[in-house]
Amino acid sequence: MLTGLKIEPATLQDLDALHALEELVFDGDRLSRRSLRDFIRSPRVALLVASLGSEFAGYALVAFRKGSVKARLYSIATNPNIGRRGVGRALLIACENVARARHMQRLRLEVREDNAAAIRLYEKQGYRRFGDYEDYYEDGASAIRYDKAL
Repeated sequence: MLTGLKIEPATLQDLDALHALEELVFDGDRLSRRSLRDFIRSPRVALLVASLGSEFAGYALVAFRKGSVKARLYSIATNPNIGRRGVGRALLIACENVARARHMQRLRLEVREDNAAAIRLYEKQGYRRFGDYEDYYEDGASAIRYDKAL
């Protein structure tokens, strides 16, 4: 893992940083401040935040459905000011660990078809493409669906 990187559950004290990163990283399909606050409080999700020293490095959100053995990586974002230093990979691994701890057997996700860096990360971490969603995102972009056995 990246030296000095700390990943832990989000708290309400993280809300400003979470919302600012959401606004910085995503052009559309953003989570609102209210949604982020609700996710922090929800027992059906794990919202993890990463910090590198005093800098907010990123977050990842995993959703769990009652009665299901499949978790869903709902969103993941890394601070572009930190650069490509392994934050996304560390968050992804942390999500897998949280899902395993909740006795999930699979982790699924959707990724924009034009997000080559994220696709490389998921495939390198053992995710397998199993489908597509046309016109999935707000701007009409399609999504690729990935799945990994835990």
